[in-house]
Amino acid sequence: MHKIKWMLLGLLPLLLTGCWDGRDPEDRAYVITMGIDQTAEGLSFTLLPAKTTSQTPQAYQVTAETLAGAVAQADSHSSREVYLGQLKTVVFGQSLLADATALDGVLAELERGTAVSDKVMVLGSAGSAADCVRAIGETDGATGLFLWEFYKNTAKEVAVTRGMDLDTLLTDLRVQKGNVILPRMETREEGLTLAGGIALADGAYAFALSSEMEQAHLLLLEEGIGAVWEGEYQGESIPMEIRKNQVSYHAIVEEDGTADCRISLELSGALVGGTQKVMESSQRRALENFFADIIKTDLENTIKEVQEITSADVFGIGAAIQRQMGKTEFAVQDWQNWEISVDCRINLQDTGRMR
Repeated sequence: MHKIKWMLLGLLPLLLTGCWDGRDPEDRAYVITMGIDQTAEGLSFTLLPAKTTSQTPQAYQVTAETLAGAVAQADSHSSREVYLGQLKTVVFGQSLLADATALDGVLAELERGTAVSDKVMVLGSAGSAADCVRAIGETDGATGLFLWEFYKNTAKEVAVTRGMDLDTLLTDLRVQKGNVILPRMETREEGLTLAGGIALADGAYAFALSSEMEQAHLLLLEEGIGAVWEGEYQGESIPMEIRKNQVSYHAIVEEDGTADCRISLELSGALVGGTQKVMESSQRRALENFFADIIKTDLENTIKEVQEITSADVFGIGAAIQRQMGKTEFAVQDWQNWEISVDCRINLQDTGRMR
């Protein structure tokens, strides 16, 4: 009996240590959004905590060589522990994206870190990540979940940008040899814009895509559902919304490394808006061909424009051909020499009414 008593007394301190190490939620700064820029002094981290019952979120900035150093520095200047376990969004500024070595180091640390989920949303900006984070705080000071809600409820419906998490970014960078397109965020006088993309070539910033260019890119990814294309047909402005989006690739690789690539788009759509007259079947076919020509021209022009900007296959067309055709020998580095044509076929599910 005495032995059991002393054993229980010996275990008691061990059972209580969890309480001693515990931290009240109000003593933590739960960072929801983080922006990272590159400066002459090092990496600049802008952290935006979520609102708690006693704290209104205020973005604060620290400069360090690493994320771990930034967290430690922030902790040393605050009574609240910086906690990244609830991090939802990371914004990379152009100054960081332009430095391939610095960006690679940041991504490696995010990948290794156990506190940050690999499902955290990532975005790029042609401007300052710090400005974007502050604008997010002003837009949604109550929760700090503005971006999370946008991608959850809106992005897939409007098809002007895509949601990308850290795991997808890392996978695409490896498969596509450092060439990828990040979803784009910018600050404007009227507030935040979430549209377009940021192209990385060989792991560094190359150029920014407009929302129209990104809409064409999303068709290549089979993520164009929700995109709206408009055209003037017989004096009427007619919008068509994409409802289904399928893509197939075919390529012939020449001995000199050039390639003849054909991209086939199978799209279903519906006319939206308008109140005038219901169309006949002949007019429906004419409109299907009309929109097919518009999309074919827009997509071919977008691809050609990107080919003129960079030698990197930022759209991942080479990787898509490798997956679909098993062409492991396809020369990704010869992107600018590819002859790329688009074949587009559209099926109007609902003709709607013209306006």
